Amino acid sequence: MGGPLVFKTCAAIANRVGAGATFHGGGLVTDKPDSPHLLAPKIKARLYIAIASDDDQREPEVKDRLAQAFGAAKVRAEIEVYPNARHGWCVPDSKAAENKPDADRAWAKLVALYREAL
Repeated sequence: MGGPLVFKTCAAIANRVGAGATFHGGGLVTDKPDSPHLLAPKIKARLYIAIASDDDQREPEVKDRLAQAFGAAKVRAEIEVYPNARHGWCVPDSKAAENKPDADRAWAKLVALYREAL
């Protein structure tokens, strides 16, 4: 839910948003004409997309389609699959948050992105 909102916000007010990120975001790439990844040409912000391994296994094409869309639009985006993380791994009170090192790493990458881009 949150990932599509990040893309939509970055596209809607592109001159006011310098960075955005999504952890375990779903619905980032769909076959619908309003798929969030199709907003890439309107995005100026730097992006970080962190994907849990089980999300990647369910939809392995998502990371590639995102990379293609962002590359074509020249959006500075880092897309990373966390091989030991399950969907929800960055939410401290989630059952999936058993992988604290990966959660800490994802949060550190977000803070670093904000420091560099904002």
